[in-house]
Amino acid sequence: MWVEDPGFPLIRPTIEQEGVTLHPVPVDGEGMDVDWALKHAANARFALLTPAHQSPTGVALSLPRRRQLLDWAAHHQAWVIEDDYDSEFRYHGKPLPPLKSLDAPQRVIYIGTFSKALFPALRTAWLVVPMPLVAAFRRQAQRVACPVPLLWQQTLADFLREGHFWRHLKKMRLHYAQRRRWLETALVAHGFQVVEQLGASSWWYRSTGMIE
Repeated sequence: MWVEDPGFPLIRPTIEQEGVTLHPVPVDGEGMDVDWALKHAANARFALLTPAHQSPTGVALSLPRRRQLLDWAAHHQAWVIEDDYDSEFRYHGKPLPPLKSLDAPQRVIYIGTFSKALFPALRTAWLVVPMPLVAAFRRQAQRVACPVPLLWQQTLADFLREGHFWRHLKKMRLHYAQRRRWLETALVAHGFQVVEQLGASSWWYRSTGMIE
């Protein structure tokens, strides 16, 4: 499996304990370096990445690399696992469409969570899988105990179905963007300056030597 390097630190031990061999792939200003991965591990069966907002660098996977990744998956009968862990809160420009939206070959498994959009204690994630895999995923889900109470699941389904979730996101984007501006203003006022914008919602700051 291709994984991003650097990447979310808890991913590697979780996958390795299942006996999967990992191939760390460098990340640059356009996201995962697909050319590098093709040269070093073209026969991988999976690619796990965060194309909308790479963790931890904050960059987004460029459109040419998205197409290159999907082409690789289609020709090698491989699977792309798209971890869309926080794309709901993008504060500059429009939210990027998911890699799944380009998935004509039907090789992308699209995953996400409600932990950031609602609250972590909900402990509820979601999967969008290609239609040919729906039955297999449903059978597997029935074999695994779900820790989320059924009432919570049904309530969340109604919350989505009735449009409340999208209204919530619209409100919270404005709220969090204002908090972000306040934080940036406070940092600059206390002697920090922006070193580099890494992505739609990530900055690096450094001290100007004026901090008291």
